[in-house]
Amino acid sequence: MKRFMIILAAIFFMVVFQACSLFLGPDPGGSPIEIFDSIWNDFDKTYALFDVKGIDWKTVYNNHVSGISSGMSDKDLFAVCSGMLGELNDAHVTLSSSFNHYNAGGRLDTSNIQPFSLDLIKNNYINNPATAGEGMFTYGTFRSNPDIGYIFIKGFFQGSNTGAGQNWAEDIDIITKALKNTNSIILDNRGNRGGLPANVNYIVSRFASKQKDYAQILTKNGPGRNDFSSAVNQVIKPEGTVYTKPIILLTNAQTISAGEWFTLALRSQSHVTHAGSATNGAFSLSLERYLVNGWTYTVSVQKVMDMQGICYEESGISPEPAHYKENTAENITLGIDDQLEYALSLCN
Repeated sequence: MKRFMIILAAIFFMVVFQACSLFLGPDPGGSPIEIFDSIWNDFDKTYALFDVKGIDWKTVYNNHVSGISSGMSDKDLFAVCSGMLGELNDAHVTLSSSFNHYNAGGRLDTSNIQPFSLDLIKNNYINNPATAGEGMFTYGTFRSNPDIGYIFIKGFFQGSNTGAGQNWAEDIDIITKALKNTNSIILDNRGNRGGLPANVNYIVSRFASKQKDYAQILTKNGPGRNDFSSAVNQVIKPEGTVYTKPIILLTNAQTISAGEWFTLALRSQSHVTHAGSATNGAFSLSLERYLVNGWTYTVSVQKVMDMQGICYEESGISPEPAHYKENTAENITLGIDDQLEYALSLCN
């Protein structure tokens, strides 16, 4: 009987391991070519934006695989894999190791950062600037015209709480109440690196005059290029203490991710004018993956479009040409924020 049970157990484990191999595939190895192929294959099946960006992923493979050799160092392998991912030009695609971090959209590249200074605004433009939401909001009125309000939103994520919402966002009602007697508001979304969609929906609802669908989200759900879920719409609707007088929304190239969802939502409202420069162009949710050598990477798995079906990945959302304005480093040095000055002229 004991021998029978041993044989039965052996058969059981053979069947289980064969099933795992069938459904999950063989365990990936840790050689340079296996690491490279593992990343490429996962993106081939799960990345959502090849068609939007016009990328032939097989050609990308052929362009970079020649850089792989069996005896190469981890740093050289990291450089080749980064070069492959860099062709996606996607700020939600990253590769991380114990010795380096790479962002495929240049999100952390300081050479791409547009001139902007919150300290300059607080020192040169705002009467008694106040903060709220654990420092996530800065607000006040302008010295040149106290009838114009100002709100800066640093981002949509604070601290380590990754729940659906965060208490700091509730302070937006304090701000809209404080500025209720102004004639207009400049809502500064520049440098907003994103965060939690729940916080976007909570905060943006305070600037909505009517309920509207503002975005449609398709999520990759299969290995084929056209394997997507049905569209799920994102909605902006008035809630809490709302402000529906004229609003000038400012963005720049460092307005990223959830900051761009916020921009899409407000552009659906007739009392909002979008000014400044184009956003970054990185909307999709990204999922983190782990490699056998301890590296991690993220892959964008969604296609986010406005209600007209336009996807702004990579290009970003740009204001109308009449309201397009960029800052210059020279004027920032002189204490002048050109984008803010333009927004003030629209309010006046």
